[in-house]
Amino acid sequence: MRAIVPDDIFRFRFITDVQLSPDGAAVACVVRVVDRERDRYRSAIWLVPSAGPPDAARQLTSGANEDLLPRWSPDGRRIAFVSDRGEVPGGKERAPRNVFIADGQGGEQQRTAFDNDVKDVAWSPDGARLVVVAKANRPKGASEPTMRVYDRLRYKSDEEGLLDLRRRHLWLIDAASAASTQLTDGDWDDLEPSWSPDGSRIAFISNRTDDRDRNTVRDVHVLDVARGSITRLTASDGPQEHPAFSPDGASVAYFGHRDRRASNAVSHHVWVAPAHGGEPRTIDAWDRTVGSIVITDMRGLVPLPKPAWSGDGERIYFVGSDSGTANLYEVAADGAAAPRQVTRGAHQVVTASFDQARARFAALVASATEPGDVYVGDTASGELRRLTRVNDEILRGAYVAPPERVQFKGADGWDIEGWLLKPDGFDRRARYPLVLQIHGGPHTAYGHSFFHEFQSLAGRGYLVLYTNPRGSQSYGDGFARACVGDWGGKDYEDLMAAVDHVVSQGYVDTARMGVTGGSYGGFMTNWIVGHTDRFAAAVTARSISNNLSSFGTSDIGWHFWEYEMGDADPYTDPQKYLRFSPLAHVRKVRTPVLILHAENDLRCPIEQADQFFTALAYLRKPVRMIRYAKDSHELTRGGKPSNRMHHMAALIDWFDRYLGAAREQHAEAAE
Repeated sequence: MRAIVPDDIFRFRFITDVQLSPDGAAVACVVRVVDRERDRYRSAIWLVPSAGPPDAARQLTSGANEDLLPRWSPDGRRIAFVSDRGEVPGGKERAPRNVFIADGQGGEQQRTAFDNDVKDVAWSPDGARLVVVAKANRPKGASEPTMRVYDRLRYKSDEEGLLDLRRRHLWLIDAASAASTQLTDGDWDDLEPSWSPDGSRIAFISNRTDDRDRNTVRDVHVLDVARGSITRLTASDGPQEHPAFSPDGASVAYFGHRDRRASNAVSHHVWVAPAHGGEPRTIDAWDRTVGSIVITDMRGLVPLPKPAWSGDGERIYFVGSDSGTANLYEVAADGAAAPRQVTRGAHQVVTASFDQARARFAALVASATEPGDVYVGDTASGELRRLTRVNDEILRGAYVAPPERVQFKGADGWDIEGWLLKPDGFDRRARYPLVLQIHGGPHTAYGHSFFHEFQSLAGRGYLVLYTNPRGSQSYGDGFARACVGDWGGKDYEDLMAAVDHVVSQGYVDTARMGVTGGSYGGFMTNWIVGHTDRFAAAVTARSISNNLSSFGTSDIGWHFWEYEMGDADPYTDPQKYLRFSPLAHVRKVRTPVLILHAENDLRCPIEQADQFFTALAYLRKPVRMIRYAKDSHELTRGGKPSNRMHHMAALIDWFDRYLGAAREQHAEAAE
C-alpha cells in the first residue's frame, strides 16, 4: 500500500467549521486547502444538504482567499462570513478579514471595512443587524508605527505578534445599509457576543478588572443595546467564556472555572447565571472538562461552540472531553442530574452546531484514521450520519495505521493510557525502531485524532507511541494538576514506563529508539536527553530549555510559569526554575538532537532554541538547528505549508539517519 508522506500536506483538505441551518436542511462548512503555488491556504464555504448525498454539496464562495466563520441568518436565507479578500495593505501578506453576506445564489455584499481582522460575527434574532468584534480603525492616513512604547505587562501574543494597543470591541452593523455603531469602549477587549432571544441585550466576555494585565480573568457581561448599560454577571474569579442566553432570556449559560491563573490545568465546566444578576452555579457534576482538547496537526484550535440550550430551556448541550475522546453531552439546566453522553465512539467531535429547535445538530468529527468530516445527528439518539468524505481520494489505497490502545502503570502505580501505531505488514517476530511522541500543553491530550506526522512515521516503518502522562487533560482535575511544580518528575517516569511497556512486548529494537515532541513535549524531549541515554536520536520542536528566561520572553510566561512551578516566580526562587530547566542538565546529553523552531514563536520564543543549540554546540554535542521564518508557535498545525512539510520531512530524515532507514531494515528482518 502507498505510505502517507509529508508531501501529502499539499493534498489534504481541512474542514474547520460546521454550521447547521436554522431549519436543519443544510450544513455550511469551511473547506481549507493548500495553494501550493502561493504557499498559503485558501478556504471556501460549502453547502451540504443534510439529507445527502455527498455529491449534492456545492461551493458557495470561491477565490484565492480565505472565507471563514459562516453564520446563517435566522431565516436561513443568507450567510454572513469573514474573508480576507480585498486590497492588501503595504507590508502585509493579506487583507484584513471583513464581513460579507452571501444570499445563497452567488450574490455577495461587503458589510464592514475594518483595517484589522473581524474576530466574531453574530446575527440579531430579527436578521436586521449583526454584532461583530473588531478594533476601531486607525486615523485615515496613519501608517504603521516605527517605534512601540509599552507600559503594560500584556504587550504581545503568539497569534498577533507585538500588539498595537488598540482594543477589540463590539460593533453593531446594519445588514442592509452596512452602517456601523460602536457599542463598547475602554482599555479592555470585549469578545464573544451572543444575542438575547428578543434582540434587546448582548452577552459578551471581558476582563475589566483593575489588575487585568496580571490575571487570566474573563467575566460574562450583559449589554442593554438601547440604553448602553452593562451588567457584570460573574465574580472576576476565573476565565469564563462563550455565553449564551436561555430561550426565555432569563439566564445565561457559559463555560469556565474559578481559578484566576490556572487556565487549562483546571477543568472547565458549564455554569448558569441569572441574566439580570445573581449567584452563578455550576451544573455539570463530572470530573472531566468542557471542550474538545484532543490535539491534532491537521488544524489549529477550533473555537469552542457556545452552550446550546434545548428549545424548552431544560437542557444544555456542549462538547466535552473524556480519556482521549471528545463527544457531545447534555446536562439538565437546573443541574439535577449528571451529564448524559449524546454521541458515542472512539473519535473527536471537534465542534458542533444546532438547528433552531435544538433537535438536530451538525458536527465536525475526526478520528485517528480520518482527518475530519461533516456529520449530522439528532439530540435524542445521538446517532451520527456522515455527509462528506473530503479526503477519500488521498486516503484511498494508502496505509493508515489504526491505533492500538496501551495501558500501563506509571509512577505511584497510576493507570496511564496511550496508543501505538504499527507499520504496514507488521510482524511481531521482527524488531522495529520506535519513536516516542510527547504532546504539548502540558494540559492537552492525545487521543482519537488524526496525526499526519504520526502516520508518515508509521508509513516509513516506525512504531509510533503516544501517551497521556500525568498533566494531561480529560482524566480529571487531579490527574491534570499532577505535574504542576514537578515538570520532569513523575511525568517523566510515566513516559519511561510507556516505553518500558512497549519494549516488554518483544518487537522493539531498543538500539533504535527516538523521542520527539513540541512545546511542553519539546521541553520534555530536552529533559529526557539530559537524563537518559536510552534514545538514539531526538527531535525537539518549539521547545523550552530555560524556564528562567521563558518567564520573561514568552507571551504568557509571567502567569503560566508562576502557576506551573507551583506558585513560584524566578525572582524569589530562581534555583527552582533553574533546577527544572533542561539547560541545567545539558552536559549529560549524548543523544544527537535536531532542534526545529519558528522564528516568530512568542509562546516558546526562538531564544529557547538558541540557548539549547548554543550549549550543545559549545559542548561539542551532536546537534543541528533549523529555524523557520515568519511562522509562530502554530507552525505544525497552521503554518506556511512548505514549512509544515519541511518540518515533518526533517524530523523523519533525522530519525532515518540515526535509527536506520526504518522501512528497509524492518523488511530485511522480516525476511
